[in-house]
Amino acid sequence: MLKAVIVGAGARGNRVFAELMATQATGFETVGVVEPDAGRRTLFQSRYDIPHERAFPTLEAFLEAPRFADVVFICTPDVTHYAHARAVSGKGYTILLEKPIATNLPDCLALLDVEATNHNRIFVAHVLRYSPFFRTVRDIIRSGRLGRVQHIHLTENVAHWHYAHSYVRGNWNRHETSGPIVLTKSSHDLDLLHWLMGGERVEWVLSYGVLKYFRPENAPSRAAERCVECPLDDACLFSATAFYLNERDEWPFNVIAPAPDALEDRRRALEQGSYGRCVWHHDNDVCDEQTVLLEFEGGTHAVFGLHAHTADNTRRLRVLFDHAELEGDLREQRLTISHFTGRKNERRLETVPLPTADDRWGHGGGDLALLRTLHDHLTVGGQDALVTSLRSSLTSHVLAFLAEDSRLNGNVRIPVPDIFPPESLELPDAPTLVY
Repeated sequence: MLKAVIVGAGARGNRVFAELMATQATGFETVGVVEPDAGRRTLFQSRYDIPHERAFPTLEAFLEAPRFADVVFICTPDVTHYAHARAVSGKGYTILLEKPIATNLPDCLALLDVEATNHNRIFVAHVLRYSPFFRTVRDIIRSGRLGRVQHIHLTENVAHWHYAHSYVRGNWNRHETSGPIVLTKSSHDLDLLHWLMGGERVEWVLSYGVLKYFRPENAPSRAAERCVECPLDDACLFSATAFYLNERDEWPFNVIAPAPDALEDRRRALEQGSYGRCVWHHDNDVCDEQTVLLEFEGGTHAVFGLHAHTADNTRRLRVLFDHAELEGDLREQRLTISHFTGRKNERRLETVPLPTADDRWGHGGGDLALLRTLHDHLTVGGQDALVTSLRSSLTSHVLAFLAEDSRLNGNVRIPVPDIFPPESLELPDAPTLVY
């Protein structure tokens, strides 16, 4: 059993990784936590039976303690990832780092040197690679039974409620305090596209996108600054009071107050904090609509689209081959192939069986599969193509930074440099964010 310390007892660290270790056969056990918020830290200790001497208010306090674990899971805010990973690496721990690796390219590249210098391993939680859905798609592509890939179209349907929670009111709502949404949300998707294509080199990137809807000029005429004082609250699709004031102790409702019986704490948070502000009168500035076009070395094109205005929180995929068309939905766990027949308005339909995936933690079962794969990789060894090492995950971040650069500079087509060795990569300074 590998011993793990969770750094950051928020939604991912607490209700995904630690809960999976406590309830599923992952090969990991949680033996410590680092969390500056005393309330979250106490709840985490109680929930997972963590002794007081292994619950730390700061990363510095944890790193000063004698080593008592094998792996450190870094689940802190995006802007802290580089500094935390560098510090933990210096103590020789193996690391699982939440994406993004860092919020700027120099820090992403610098972690390669940190890993090499300290002789530890840094893995990135690109969990979608591990989901049975996308693993099955990659197996089909690699088999060659449908011919070559001609085109891939991947869409990330963020869902209107999720976008309002995380990217208007939440921690990822501003470029300067977190990063562009194509990095903080969709580095998953750019990693998937590169991985599905077998790591084939991407030669060109082009992107366009905008914050189109969640802006002050789109607010209803009588909308107030806060939902608790808004005359339209009862009828508003994005009412914070209707969304958060309930008894459900689960993400995203418990983000603003950790316990299900803390309705008064939730109400105070809506009266004073970011989650109670009107979605049209906020200070968010990340895109609610963005498209990225990739051209691979072999001529295949991939289109990725991020959409806030969707009903379901899911990802949908279309892959066009020489002899067939594959289509699927991650949330529905549905994957079908339409084989070409050469005849008008006719096709031969194949339903692709998918392994059972427990999706209680999201990502199509990818989180659980990540832990099991990582455990086997660390204990047994081998070069599993699923394993998202720091080096293999870096391409997605380079593509994200280039896509944002393209978007902000007039949707220009940008060549992708060879990122290894890191010294070969030079990108222009990012322009000032303007909407």
